[in-house]
Amino acid sequence: MIMKMNPHWNNKDTALVFNIQKCSIHDGPGIRTIVFLKGCPLKCLWCANPESQEYGKEIADTQSHCIGCGVCIEKCPEQCIVLDKNGHGVINRAVCNVCGVCTEVCYAKSKRMVGEEMTVEKLMEKVRRDKVYYNNSNGGVTFSGGEPLTHPEFLLNAARECKKLGINVAVETCGYANFQHFEPALKYIDLIFMDIKEIDSKKHEILTGRGNEKIIENFKKIDSFGNKITVRVPVIPGYNDQQENFKGIAELVASADHAEGIELLAYHALGVHKYEMLGRKYELQNVNSPEDEKMLEYVDYMNKILVPAGKKCWFEQHK
Repeated sequence: MIMKMNPHWNNKDTALVFNIQKCSIHDGPGIRTIVFLKGCPLKCLWCANPESQEYGKEIADTQSHCIGCGVCIEKCPEQCIVLDKNGHGVINRAVCNVCGVCTEVCYAKSKRMVGEEMTVEKLMEKVRRDKVYYNNSNGGVTFSGGEPLTHPEFLLNAARECKKLGINVAVETCGYANFQHFEPALKYIDLIFMDIKEIDSKKHEILTGRGNEKIIENFKKIDSFGNKITVRVPVIPGYNDQQENFKGIAELVASADHAEGIELLAYHALGVHKYEMLGRKYELQNVNSPEDEKMLEYVDYMNKILVPAGKKCWFEQHK
């Protein structure tokens, strides 16, 4: 069982952070610190960070690291861990209350807690350490997730503190959040990377669990607010790689005032092992990454719509 907060947003001035990635050269200009906030209202079939989806803490269990010592079984207050046929301690997640005792006693670090409750002050202590890198590279901090816009108070306060220090702020978002909640933070955000995964709302709901009306509405509102936007489209072969989808998204971006263009993201299955660690099933086992040649075809098609509007489409080719 997962300890859940509000299933759609967090209105506290603290947030669960599940990773802080330093010295990133992606997701914004320069050298950046990426702050991954836990909790997302969407459940995309291809999600590469399933540990980001729930708004509560979770226990990740890497079975290959288990040494079969049995201490977790002995210490678990709910008696929800048993040895499997390989001698590994397996969590019965239907009974587990995520107390974390097993993560504290696991010598091999097979079991670990995902999500640390963090204040803005604590986060800024970490951010300040790398300010020299931001200054020398025109870098900054990128808030990712999960869905950072569903942590509006935390995002507002953290972004404001960054701007006080002259630090560039970017946000990666799926766009599914209440505009009135996150609007106050927009004036502290320099760049927004916004996913638009599927232009047809019914298909979008099949792929992500929710329709896209709120996402499209927020895209238009953010554009009107004046923030720079880069739209990202994950390309999932057989799911959203139809021409009408590319056409609809390109036309939407072409009509926007502050959207700079579209970045296509080729599907990958690098996060499959994370589903196993969380005791979940990955739904797209038989989907392969699209070839670069195919991605370039999509780029060319979308640029026919975007370039006349002074925008462009691109993707990063496989090395």
